[in-house]
Amino acid sequence: MFFIGIFGIETKEKKIKDLSNLYCKSCKDEHNGQLIKTYTYFHFFFIPILKWNESYYILCDNCNAIYQISKEKGKGVERGEEVTYWDLKELKSHNIKRLCPWCHKESEDNFLFCPYCGRKLE
Repeated sequence: MFFIGIFGIETKEKKIKDLSNLYCKSCKDEHNGQLIKTYTYFHFFFIPILKWNESYYILCDNCNAIYQISKEKGKGVERGEEVTYWDLKELKSHNIKRLCPWCHKESEDNFLFCPYCGRKLE
């Protein structure tokens, strides 16, 4: 947030709507999600005057994976369009797991070595 006297610039994150039957690429199943819009705006006496830098994101309620969608698709979803698998661009996933071929225990996908047996993951 940036203020100069009676005006300023601020970034805002706003939950637009809840989504149902969203196919999550991380969970590989259908779950509920949330459409989130972020934007930067100029305000005068806390009244928004000008918006820019709009972005739309979808948050999976099951695994908290975050997907970005295009601005045009985000505006369409606000009007009632459906989100498809192909619209989702994965930004962050909290639930990605990898199975070690040696000890068969799960570890996070970004690990190069298994934390249980120490062997290199393929």
